[in-house]
Amino acid sequence: MKKINISIALLLCASSMFAKNIVIDNWNETKHINISRTDINRFVFPSLIKTQVSSKEKDLLVTTSGNEMFVKFSPYQEQEEVQVGGKTVTQGTSTIVYNKAKVNEIFVVTENKTYSFILHPEDSESTTVLVTESFKDKVENIKTSLNSDTDYVKEIANNLINNILNNNPIKGYEIVQENKKLNSVYIPQIKADMNVELLTVYKGYKFIIEEYKIENNNNFILSIPDTKNILYSIIDRKDLLVAYTLYYDNRIYKILPNDHARLIVIKYANKDKLWLIVILQKQKEIKNF
Repeated sequence: MKKINISIALLLCASSMFAKNIVIDNWNETKHINISRTDINRFVFPSLIKTQVSSKEKDLLVTTSGNEMFVKFSPYQEQEEVQVGGKTVTQGTSTIVYNKAKVNEIFVVTENKTYSFILHPEDSESTTVLVTESFKDKVENIKTSLNSDTDYVKEIANNLINNILNNNPIKGYEIVQENKKLNSVYIPQIKADMNVELLTVYKGYKFIIEEYKIENNNNFILSIPDTKNILYSIIDRKDLLVAYTLYYDNRIYKILPNDHARLIVIKYANKDKLWLIVILQKQKEIKNF
């Protein structure tokens, strides 16, 4: 049985193969992770990788590029051995086997931190491990963009968005539409298409709330540089826009392959009713005086 030499360059060409995703955040101990014993696995770190160290005798193939690390357990080649004239010779077709993969430790030194892993080979598909260092509570840190700077509108918008993201009932609003597939949206900055689905429309007296699912059906991770690239392609009237937020529901603020983000849009139910918003704001200011 002999080990097969695999070109390290092959590891850098495997980004389209990853299907299983693991997100780990804020830890300071050795992390045990199950990864594929047969396929190439990918690790993404929050900062540039300086070096990595693993046990060479355990035949772990590792290469790095920027903040990414590619890992593969070395396969072995088996061939039948027979005795001929007192000598051992091989015969027949060789077979590549992966059942010799061993549990291996690896240390990864980045610009900001050193990480340690124990890698366990398992019979699974390729794995992408996303390492992050910050995840704040979604309620307290929702980034809401407003088309109005009034305190009254800001308070209402934040409350409505928080309730939806936490699956809380919204008093005074009725559901008027659910589950409508829209056209895909092309984002030139990242050269990728996103599938958009209108999940729910809530209608109230003053506002309409629309909840969208933004799907990433690409084979790579997506980060939306500007939510308006999606927003302005799906709303019909920009002048009715009150507030919006894009919520990734993960620790890396990116959309993983075959995953989705949620876009919440708040619009005025009728532009002609804007005078009512002004009156209510003035009433609140007088009450708090």
